[in-house]
Amino acid sequence: MKRQHWAGSLAAVACMIASPAWAEPGVPPAEALAVQPWAGISFETTGGSRDFGSLEGFLPLGQVPGQQILFLQGRARLDTAGFLGSNLMLGYRTLGGDRTNLTGGYVGLDTQAHGEGTFYQAGAGLEHINNGWELRGNVYWPLGDRSTATSLLSTPFFEGNQLLLPTTRQVAMAGGDVSVGGAIATLGSLGTLNAYGGLYYYSPPDQPGFFGGRAWLAASPTPGLNLRLGLQHDDYFGTNVLLQTGFSWGGSGPQTAATGLALGQPIQRTMGITLGAEAQVEAAIDPDTNQAYRFYHVQPGSSVAGDGTAAAPYGAIDPALGVASSGDRVYVQPGSLASGFTIPTGVQVLSTGPIQPLRTQIGTLALPGSGSGLLPHVPGTVVMGHDSLLSGFAVAPEPGQDGIQAQGVRSVTILDNQVLTARNGILLNDVSGNLIVRRNQIQDASESGILLNISGQTVDTADLSNNDIHRAADDGLLVRAAAGSQINSLQLSQNRIGSSGENGIAVLSDNSRVGTVAIAQTQVAAAGENGVLVLAGAGGQIDNLALSQLDLGTTGTNGLLLLAEDGGTIAATTVADVTLEQSQANGVLLLAENGAYIGPVDLTQLQLAATAENGVAVLAFGGSRLGPFTLSQSNLGQVGSNGVLVLADTNSALADTTLETVTIQSAGANGLLVLGQNGSSLATVTVNDLAVDQADSNGLVVIADSGSQIAAATLSAPQVTSAGANGVLVLANNSGQIATVTLDGGDIQQASENGVLVLVNSGSQIQSLAVTNTGVGSEGSAAAIVDNGILILSAQGSRIGTATVDGNRLTGVGAAGIELIASGQSQVGTARISGNQLNAIDGDGIFVLTEGQSQISQTTITGNQLQTIDQAGIQVLALNQGQISATQISDNTLETIGTDGIVAFAATGGQLATVTADSNRVSQVAQDGLSLFATDGGTIDRAALVNNQTQTVGNNGIFGFADGTSRFSTLTVVGNQIQESGNHAVELGSESAQPLCAQITNNQSIATTNLDANLFVGAGSALQVVDLAQLNQLNNGTFTQINNAGATTGSQGNPPCP
Repeated sequence: MKRQHWAGSLAAVACMIASPAWAEPGVPPAEALAVQPWAGISFETTGGSRDFGSLEGFLPLGQVPGQQILFLQGRARLDTAGFLGSNLMLGYRTLGGDRTNLTGGYVGLDTQAHGEGTFYQAGAGLEHINNGWELRGNVYWPLGDRSTATSLLSTPFFEGNQLLLPTTRQVAMAGGDVSVGGAIATLGSLGTLNAYGGLYYYSPPDQPGFFGGRAWLAASPTPGLNLRLGLQHDDYFGTNVLLQTGFSWGGSGPQTAATGLALGQPIQRTMGITLGAEAQVEAAIDPDTNQAYRFYHVQPGSSVAGDGTAAAPYGAIDPALGVASSGDRVYVQPGSLASGFTIPTGVQVLSTGPIQPLRTQIGTLALPGSGSGLLPHVPGTVVMGHDSLLSGFAVAPEPGQDGIQAQGVRSVTILDNQVLTARNGILLNDVSGNLIVRRNQIQDASESGILLNISGQTVDTADLSNNDIHRAADDGLLVRAAAGSQINSLQLSQNRIGSSGENGIAVLSDNSRVGTVAIAQTQVAAAGENGVLVLAGAGGQIDNLALSQLDLGTTGTNGLLLLAEDGGTIAATTVADVTLEQSQANGVLLLAENGAYIGPVDLTQLQLAATAENGVAVLAFGGSRLGPFTLSQSNLGQVGSNGVLVLADTNSALADTTLETVTIQSAGANGLLVLGQNGSSLATVTVNDLAVDQADSNGLVVIADSGSQIAAATLSAPQVTSAGANGVLVLANNSGQIATVTLDGGDIQQASENGVLVLVNSGSQIQSLAVTNTGVGSEGSAAAIVDNGILILSAQGSRIGTATVDGNRLTGVGAAGIELIASGQSQVGTARISGNQLNAIDGDGIFVLTEGQSQISQTTITGNQLQTIDQAGIQVLALNQGQISATQISDNTLETIGTDGIVAFAATGGQLATVTADSNRVSQVAQDGLSLFATDGGTIDRAALVNNQTQTVGNNGIFGFADGTSRFSTLTVVGNQIQESGNHAVELGSESAQPLCAQITNNQSIATTNLDANLFVGAGSALQVVDLAQLNQLNNGTFTQINNAGATTGSQGNPPCP
């Protein structure tokens, strides 16, 4: 075979030498012959490589002008295929004493890129010039790998029982050349015409070497311009024309100095690495065994007796299977087989229907004839053998039989088949090793579409992906590991389940271990039970579970169910990008029961359109553990019960629970319910940016009940548009405990009961409570919150350590705005109500109550703004033996109040130890501006009204009173401005047997309707006023109208009265 290939560059650069036929002019001095650096460009067509352009240069390293030189010569090449090459040469030249002969040599390194890497080559050469004649010799030796990878030259074909591959590869050749020549004619002003001839020899690897010859002409018609034209021939490359044109800049010396110029001329050699092409036809080899593949061909129904070769295929599959051994392939053309068949160990049965890839020594190729789309028909069951493969058949088994069956075998592959009607479309029973079941279509299965069932076996990897199961009476795809089995890796991706009577996809680990389970890009259009079920039971374990891009249609129970029971474990779990059209139970249910464990769990990007029960339910029962749990970036549509339910019951434990950026459009019960009960525990509960558009019950609920504990509940920026009960409910009940509760940045627009309800009941406890920066109610909507805006209640022997209500905005509330109650022998440690804005409140603005032998240690109400309050603005009550140790009411602004502005009231045995109202501003009040009184056995020990302002009040600016059963010990009224009181500026009275001591100084009474001071005392009672006689003078001369009905003078002191 004659092969033509382009390789290497042709060294055809002419030296300007003087031949004996032309006399040389006088020789200049040596200094004039100094060689200077030069650079040039050129383009060459060659006989052994692609044509190329190059950029080259010459650099003297040291020289004796006109005598000797040490130099570097380099070249960068770019060939017509876009590959780069280079040359770098170190050379030495010397002139003889008469300057008529030159001797030199060089060593160099060449490179040439190809598609898969770079060839390297070492080179060396000698040259001699004498009296104008030039003699040169070069050798070339490849370094490193001398060949590229083999590639396919043309279409593979079958011959006999083999697949043959026409291949080719590039090889770098070792070799050398010699040439001789010189000037043969003068061209006048265009210089001389030189002629050269020579021989070369190259040796390709693993092939015989070859000789060739070449001849060429060279001229330099103008300084720096070089032209070359020649011809070469050999038996490898054939005959080729040689052409070079180039131009250089720099150099040195006059044109007459021929020998001096020769010191700076370029080295004459083949610049490119000479490459050859090896073409051959070789049998396809299995890279794993390094043995040639063997194929047995079958043409179903052929009447010609065949031997299984490509030219004479068998007419049936049984003869092919009878002779095939491990590693062989049976290749079946379209047609109908007579019956089902059994595949021997290690045999692959392929059809021409799908594209059939084959790994070979030159890469993966498609078998000739494959990809026709026509599948051979198999009227029966196909039984797999050990290490067998089936690809591209239409299987129609007998009624009640499985389509494709692997029973007790090792490592099977089932690809691109169709199973029409079967019991199980594909059954893998008690198999082991590596399993691949991909791109199969199951039309109708009376049991499962695909069933992998192992008992006591070990499966390394199972890839059951990209299958279509149109109808299955039981499960669409079921994987069950039982009795100590093990599956190291399970891949269930890109499957499509049209309809299943039970679960769309189910993975069951029963007293077994499954390593990694991945279910991705999968669709379940309709399932009678769960869309996807993953179960670990009876001590079974799943190490890692990843579910993503699931498209679930309608399901009879749950869309997705992850269940660990009876000591089972589902470990690291991620669920991402799940859509659900409709489920008759929960959208997503995570359930751990009877000592089981699930976690950690990360759910994100759920889109659940409609569920009959909960959207997402996370449940732990019977001493189980679950979490940490995260739900984020999800949208739950029409939910029949709770949007999200998180429950720990019967001594179970939930680790950290986080909800982030979750929207619940409509919930039949609560938007979010987090519940610990019956001795269970929850770690931290964190809710960020939860939106509940509508909930028939509560928007958000957090409950610790029946001895359960929650470490911390943090609700950040929740939004509740409409709630049938409370917007937010936090409940500790029946000895339940919540260490820390924080509600911050919420927006509760409408609630049929309370906007925010925090209830601690029946011996329960919240250590720290903060409700801050939350909007309650809606502007322009009357009574958007039907009951209280914010209600905090500690009842029946319970305790709240600290309660902070700060920076909230309340409007349109049907009862009290902010209400804090301790009832039934309960306690509140420190309560602070500050910086809130209240508007359009139908009940009291701020209401604090302790009753039933309860206690509040300290109450601080400061910096609040109240406007349009139908009842009292701020009211603090101690009733029924309740006690508040310290009450501080300061720097509040009240405007348009329906009854009293600020009230402190002790009755029925209640006690207010100290009450201070300082720097409050009260205006447009229907009754008293500031009112303090004790009745029915109530007690106020010490009270101070300091620096307050009242304006336009319907009754008294300041009112203080104790009835005959009560005690009001000390009252200080100092520095208040009392303006436009409808009755009296200050009215104090005592009917108690215990004296009331009052200090009234530095106040101002402005535009008071009746008396500036009205003092009255009941029979047997005492009201002592410090410096009573100087009352007007002590109050800036504004107490001109004083009525004293029994008050007596008290003396100053601490306290100011005896």
